[in-house]
Amino acid sequence: MIGQTHSSSGRIASLGRRLRHVAVGVACVGGAALVLPSPAPAATVSTWSIVPSPTLSPSAPNALRGVACTGPTNCVAVGLFTGTSNSQGLIETWNGSAWSIVPSPAAPSGTYDELHGVACPGPSNCVAVGNSYDGSTNQNLIESWNGSTWSVVTSPDTSPSQDNGLSSVACTTPTSCVAVGAYSIGSLGRTLVESWDGSTWSIVTSPNTTPTQSNYLNGVTCTLSTNCVAVGIYTGTTNRQALIERWNGSTWSIVTSPNTSSTMDNELNAVSCTNVAFCVAVGDYHNGNYPTLIESWDGTAWSIVASPSMMSSDENILYGVSCTGPADCVAVGHWSDIHDTVDHTLVESWDGSAWSIVPSPNSSPTLANDLSAVTCGSTSNCTAVGNSETTGSQESLIETAPIVASGYWEVASDGGLFAFHAPFYGSMGGKTLNKPVVGMAADPSTGGYWEVASDGGLFAFHAPFYGSMGGKMLNKPIVGMAFDAATGGYWEVASDGGLFAFHAPFYGSMGGKTLNKPIVGLAALPDGSGYYEVASDGGLFAFNAPFQGSMGAKPLNKPVVGMAIDPATGGYYEVASDGGLFAFNAPFQGSMGGKVLNKPVVGMASQPDGSGYWEVAADGGLFAFNAPFLGSTGGIQLNQPVVGMATS
Repeated sequence: MIGQTHSSSGRIASLGRRLRHVAVGVACVGGAALVLPSPAPAATVSTWSIVPSPTLSPSAPNALRGVACTGPTNCVAVGLFTGTSNSQGLIETWNGSAWSIVPSPAAPSGTYDELHGVACPGPSNCVAVGNSYDGSTNQNLIESWNGSTWSVVTSPDTSPSQDNGLSSVACTTPTSCVAVGAYSIGSLGRTLVESWDGSTWSIVTSPNTTPTQSNYLNGVTCTLSTNCVAVGIYTGTTNRQALIERWNGSTWSIVTSPNTSSTMDNELNAVSCTNVAFCVAVGDYHNGNYPTLIESWDGTAWSIVASPSMMSSDENILYGVSCTGPADCVAVGHWSDIHDTVDHTLVESWDGSAWSIVPSPNSSPTLANDLSAVTCGSTSNCTAVGNSETTGSQESLIETAPIVASGYWEVASDGGLFAFHAPFYGSMGGKTLNKPVVGMAADPSTGGYWEVASDGGLFAFHAPFYGSMGGKMLNKPIVGMAFDAATGGYWEVASDGGLFAFHAPFYGSMGGKTLNKPIVGLAALPDGSGYYEVASDGGLFAFNAPFQGSMGAKPLNKPVVGMAIDPATGGYYEVASDGGLFAFNAPFQGSMGGKVLNKPVVGMASQPDGSGYWEVAADGGLFAFNAPFLGSTGGIQLNQPVVGMATS
């Protein structure tokens, strides 16, 4: 078997646990109770295939332990390479066509460096974590990518005489990251949590079950800087038991988690949350063999979810999990034959109602293969990494499967909302409105959305309500809104450029300034660090965001009606009512400009991975450009025209 321990005898396994692979990852509607519907249809995960990946040496062990992607042409995988006298971190990157090895800081002779987890909050910003063994103790290892080079970042240890190691890392922005692992006090393991504030890593107090039980954290995920979940194990009276902890923005606390039995080993290796009301943690338990263990969070409690294991197998272990929505999760690991002699890749998929085993390839039917981590959240593919056995050694293993990306919503001026491959949590359709709805925004942290009316009234569906301009005096009507990924709040913008921030920072606005034409839309940077206002003449105004050009002062056939950010490049698009689209530092994938339309275009949205975009017309007709067409209200009689859209 491969992958259960590594060659550095002093690594974090010495803290007293069997080393596991580790992976990188309130509703308010006008005061009324929100009843959640059935999950949305699951995204289609296509056939898995092995992608060629390089190794530092075919005669020495190479293994990948974590993976993160910021777009279809930008992924990073980390792990370790073991040479003759030491081991060093292994880093590989994907550029859209091939994987290649990137130089990583070299380990001094006689030391053992290993990377176990990676998170990339931006295309030019990644963080990898692990540990370094000098022959005496393990110490934390954190490395950072600045867009051109990897370098070691200073990170604290509890004590130079105590073993310290980090297993996983999650970042919500380049200035907000959390890493988890464990340290030792004598023979006991204790939880270790460190946080990054943009300039310094520091140790954050984290709880343990009791002073006499060992506790370890294996995986972490964050949906907001104020909402993180970490999973691992603690040693019970006679067995290992599942450990789950949560960060609420000020403290870490232990959350009650179920176990199959107090007399069976239960272990959680990785966790993925899509919002505050949906998380999945994966691992295994021991009942003579090792079946898979999957637990789910519904916003109130954790529960064990039925999960399959391979028939006639001795061991089924899940090391990584990635969820893109409440009905879309993929977990990876390995299974062993009944004699426990050969490991095979194991991939399982969640469709909103059940977990099922998905066929996955192996480099050889007689040599061991293992998957350690998976990511599906920021690309049109799921990517899983691990290692495969060769004659006398092992090499990195990377597998990928295309998926259908996010779904979308269309919203009409009467508040009616239409969901396509996206969850429906309610709408203002059929309800009395003071003023018409003019737009919407999605809340990725909860999976819900908001509708906003021209008087500033805001309606939250499975998303937090932080206030609105409803009932307040406005100089001009509201024309749109945007989500702040940094805080979970939002902004409303008026046609005179006035901007109103709710649980979000104010970076400035065009309110009170002379405009050639009215503002028609608002878009925020993917990390929430700034935003843009766009006018109907294509003039664009940047606030704490880079100005990359606009259609202002240029001749237009029809007025601009909206804009969208390209998450892959950081550029943006402006779209006109005739479907003409103008790209600024963003790829042009086509448009409806120059084509006959039944009704004018009223808005647009980008795929979360930046691979394409949609334009939507007033009759609900939707036009997809390098993005999946999942349906529309085009050709369907509507009570009121569509005014905007958002992606799930």
